[in-house]
Amino acid sequence: MAQTCSGSSAAADPSRSGIERASAFFNAASAYNAIAAAGSASALCASPGACSQMALSLLDQSLTSQQDNQVSTTGSATQVAINKRFILRRMLERSRALRGVANSGTGNASCGTRNSCLTDAAALLSSISVDIPPASEAPEAARLGCEILDTRWRVNSEIGREREYLYVEDLRRLVSACPDDAAAASDQLAEISFERAERVKEDLVKADPLPSIEASLGAITDYRDTLDTDRFQLPANRGMGAVYQALAKRDPAGTRTYLESAVAAYRNAVTLSASGTPAERAGDYEHLGTSLLSLSKVSGAPGSTERLALSQQAASALQDSINLAPTPARYTLLGDAYEDTGQCTLAIPAYQAGIPGLTGADKISTILSLSSAYDVCGQPDLALQTLKQANAEGDVSADVRYEIGRKEFDKGNFAAALTALRAAESGLNGMQAAEANYMMSVAETITHPDGWQKNALEHAERAVSLNARSRAYNRQACLATILKGGKTVKDGSAVARCPGSGEPEASLLRGMFFLKQAQSMDVSAYNLASQTQWRSILRAAENEFANGLKALADVSDHERVVWFDDLQADVDLAARLQQGQKVIQRCNREITLGPQDPVWNDLNAFYGHYGVLKCS
Repeated sequence: MAQTCSGSSAAADPSRSGIERASAFFNAASAYNAIAAAGSASALCASPGACSQMALSLLDQSLTSQQDNQVSTTGSATQVAINKRFILRRMLERSRALRGVANSGTGNASCGTRNSCLTDAAALLSSISVDIPPASEAPEAARLGCEILDTRWRVNSEIGREREYLYVEDLRRLVSACPDDAAAASDQLAEISFERAERVKEDLVKADPLPSIEASLGAITDYRDTLDTDRFQLPANRGMGAVYQALAKRDPAGTRTYLESAVAAYRNAVTLSASGTPAERAGDYEHLGTSLLSLSKVSGAPGSTERLALSQQAASALQDSINLAPTPARYTLLGDAYEDTGQCTLAIPAYQAGIPGLTGADKISTILSLSSAYDVCGQPDLALQTLKQANAEGDVSADVRYEIGRKEFDKGNFAAALTALRAAESGLNGMQAAEANYMMSVAETITHPDGWQKNALEHAERAVSLNARSRAYNRQACLATILKGGKTVKDGSAVARCPGSGEPEASLLRGMFFLKQAQSMDVSAYNLASQTQWRSILRAAENEFANGLKALADVSDHERVVWFDDLQADVDLAARLQQGQKVIQRCNREITLGPQDPVWNDLNAFYGHYGVLKCS
């Protein structure tokens, strides 16, 4: 047909009219376009691209033979309709030929570059207002309208995503008005929605800045739009699960709702992947388990039936994942789930199975979790041994050393605690750094290594600077100040380290500071001013002890006894405040009290320990 229509008996016959030659060239071009669309070489052209270029050349000759404005638009309605359809069909075939040339990779195309050819193809059809009548009333017009929509969306899609709004509209019209094209167009719309959602999902992992919450919710909508298409049901549910998990981290107000939706999406994925590979199914079970685990942490109170049920479901899903395709990370997650259910005896072997295959931060985190599980199971020695073994094997981290130090501290091994915490300190921050400095200050006070007084004070002050609200930290800073003494105690400028708050404990500590200050003063029997100042400092101490005893009347029984870490003992505030008054009386020589007295040992164990039993 292509040769016949373009040959000497048709398009090339000079005796034929312009409309006849134009029609013949058009028909020949249509045939070449059909050959190009078949996608294989033929006897007429060496390649599909060559066929498309030939079609484009024939259409140029068709237009030369008769321009669009030369086609008659008068006469009978039937003839006018035929002529108008000829104009549209010629524009359509030219657009198809341009598209074929653009996508053929031809280097010497008459329309220029690929983008130029596609832009020309789109421009031909862009101005056409496609009216598709019912096929039963005007089958030719309906078929032509559908062909124009089909070609136009493809051309605009190939130009780029910036024209998405155009080709999506054409695809929607194909779905609604072109029954023969509806299924393919629906599938293409689903693919566009899916790819758009996938781009947002990928950006949630690696983009900077991250997509907005609105864009993320838009991705959920796009995924939902694909669920009626079989090939997208499984990947769309997986994608929704991933986006919901990301939203749960970014939007705290909706965390629980997002996680519930993630669980629902991954449950669907588990069902839909029933015939998939073990590796794929294992991934779906893993994501379901992690979503359930995250949901459990924001559902109900700790230890509640609701939270326990979700953790148990998570453990079940993660076990299914391991049964299909075990990995170290999945064993760790299973351990977390068992630990959340209180089943430490099951968490321990899960963590143990995961650790050998892990490296870096993941391995350290799992080692810490294993140690914690031993603690929960009432095996503190194994908890500490686990950490020490990891440290000895080179899995060194500030967190591991911190935990070693904390556990040694709790066991009363203060020298070992000090060694571990010193090694950890530079890698800690926040509350860990505050607690480490507090423990180091206490350990320095107890073990008395070289420079302990200076170091104990520095660590205590560091702890307070990181968390000024901790009563224990402030107490230790005051005691370390008293123990170090020195110029700032002698001149009273360090008294801010023992602030007065009106509470019994604060009065005891402040009274002890004034005793230390009085003891540090230079008092001369020949200098009345020095004696007067010394007595005023003792009165300040006496007033603090008296105020503390008075304040005890307003506190509960459990507040009358305070644990001092550096003494490793409970301190009875009433007894120590009363003893403080006796120290004042002794210094004022109102009473005689010495090592020969029965109460001396107890008095010396506290006031002597802090170096405030002497009078000057």
